[in-house]
Amino acid sequence: MRNRKDLPAMAICLCCSLLLLVLSLLCGVRLTAVNDLAAERMRRAEQLRQENARLRARCESSLSLEEIESYAVHELGMQRLSAEQIVVVEEPIR
Repeated sequence: MRNRKDLPAMAICLCCSLLLLVLSLLCGVRLTAVNDLAAERMRRAEQLRQENARLRARCESSLSLEEIESYAVHELGMQRLSAEQIVVVEEPIR
């Protein structure tokens, strides 16, 4: 049997050990939550990259001269200028 003088020291060691165990479990839970958040952010970043690529391709295709001309003629009713309608304005040389 142990000495009565050793009993408080053993109790303190036991409390410290339990405290360290609880803290390590809490850190593990927090680490899991942070890892889940990081994985979700990475998935979202990949979704945004894909959407950005899709929107960029759509934007580039909508800016083609043929599509602009087609829209101007068919939707807006515009016409090409004839040679008589074109006026050239020259800028004075400085």
